[in-house]
Order: sequence, then structure tokens, then C-alpha cells
Amino acid sequence: MKYLVSITMMVIPLVLVGQDFPRSKNGEGFNSVFLNLSTGQFQGTINGVLIIENLNSEERILDFQGSQAELIIEPDPDEVYDVSTKIYKGETTSGKTSIEYKTYGLANSIGLRIFNNWFELSFIDGGCDLVIAGIDYMYKSEDLAEYLILRVTEKLILNNWNQVNKTEHTRKSNNNEELKSKKEITILPNSTLVFAIKRNE
Repeated sequence: MKYLVSITMMVIPLVLVGQDFPRSKNGEGFNSVFLNLSTGQFQGTINGVLIIENLNSEERILDFQGSQAELIIEPDPDEVYDVSTKIYKGETTSGKTSIEYKTYGLANSIGLRIFNNWFELSFIDGGCDLVIAGIDYMYKSEDLAEYLILRVTEKLILNNWNQVNKTEHTRKSNNNEELKSKKEITILPNSTLVFAIKRNE
């Protein structure tokens, strides 16, 4: 019996290594002037570019040039790991694609609505103490505004699995098979976004 246990313990790490898990690192907190607010809605703009690989593995540039953005602060009534979730929202210059970046506790997430799908990579779950390893973030404040600078340092793979799971119970046998498949897009390194959020509501 002890030999079986030893073999099992040797096999498990090999299986885990072969799987494609998103990279994370320990969260160190978010040095934002909005950190301790429990509710609110603040307006601003978003600038920068996202370089993505689409569903056909083709590169595409999403440009954000002074587009409207906002910070929505949603309260956590139980205050489990934070008093609120900070949700940064913005749109591309064309308005065809939207982005959402969230922080809660020590964790973060990033999502894109594109190609009629919602793609997301999130560590806002469990202990909420991990952040996405491939995103560097920095806050810079002035009297009238705060700037959140996001820079992608390695490939980020976003999928639509949460969207598929949420619609699972509404599916019928004649639904489009395409909706049942997991899809992925990739945000490539050197993508950079700057949210400029006004400090007064």
C-alpha cells in the first residue's frame, strides 16, 4: 500500500506541470486614493493600446484615445476582504470593445467584451490575495485626478468560460454549438493603458 501512495505522489506533480494554469503572484495591495471608499462613481478618460491575438491567432490593435472611462465602487456589505470592489471601465475609440479592470482585497482581474463574447482573467476568488503576474500597475495622484497605469509584461490568456457557465442553464438542445465551446484571446506584452479618473464625483 505504501508503494501505491509513493507512486501516486510522484505522478500528481507531473500532471500539474502539464496543465496550463494562469500565472499569479502574491498581492501587495493597491495604493489608490480611492482604496478606503465603500461606494461612489467617478468619471474620467482612458488612453493607450491593447495588442491582442484574436480567435484566429491574428494580431489586432485596440486603441483607446481619450475615450470615456469611469470608476464604479461597489460596496461589500460583509466587508470580507475589502470594503468595496473598484471597477474601472472604458471603451475603445470606436466604441466596439469595452474593458473592465477590477480590484478587491489584494486581488485583481481584467476582462474584455469583444467578438460578442466576454473574456476574463481573474484572481478575485478564494482568499483574494493573488494578482495577475503579467500586469504591472501603478497609481499616480494629483489634486484633481488619479492615474492608474497598467502595463502588460507577459502574455495574458483570457477566456469566456464564466460567460458559458452563466448561460448553461438557459441552453436548449438546438442552441448554436459555437456558444458551448471555450474560446480564448491573448493580450500581448507591451500593451499599456492609462485610466485618468477625476477625484470628485
